[in-house]
Amino acid sequence: MTKKEKILFSFISNIIDDEKPDSIKILTSKDISKLIKRIEKTSTKNLSISPKINNDNSQNYDLYIVLDDINVVEADIGIIKNLLSQKIVVFSDFKEDKKIDEIMLKLGLQTELRDKTNKLKCFSYNLKTYNNKRSWNNPKGWANPENFDKFRW
Repeated sequence: MTKKEKILFSFISNIIDDEKPDSIKILTSKDISKLIKRIEKTSTKNLSISPKINNDNSQNYDLYIVLDDINVVEADIGIIKNLLSQKIVVFSDFKEDKKIDEIMLKLGLQTELRDKTNKLKCFSYNLKTYNNKRSWNNPKGWANPENFDKFRW
């Protein structure tokens, strides 16, 4: 196992330990048998691995992981985000670095890991933590009918 794979597998294991998903989908064409052995020790009940997105599948996964050997485009990430999972982790290498960063930012994914020496970058999206509720963002903070006759702009 290479150093890059060790970093990748331990990073994914940490995510799984933190999130405790029941179902995981991994997009890859690599041999990830060592990662599967780690996942078997967790409480995950359903693990699906495939080299491409299956649009026909209507199953929703607790965690969706895309490894760096799979080339995903903006539409693919949109499908994953909107139809297949609310928690997404996408790994990429440093090819087309700026373009990938722009796409991920546009789709609301955050940079979690940036390792130039091992050419590994990770982006994540979690719907539950993406847009936290703010105290000022409520009906009470928008219109104040009691002040309508007092102030004129």
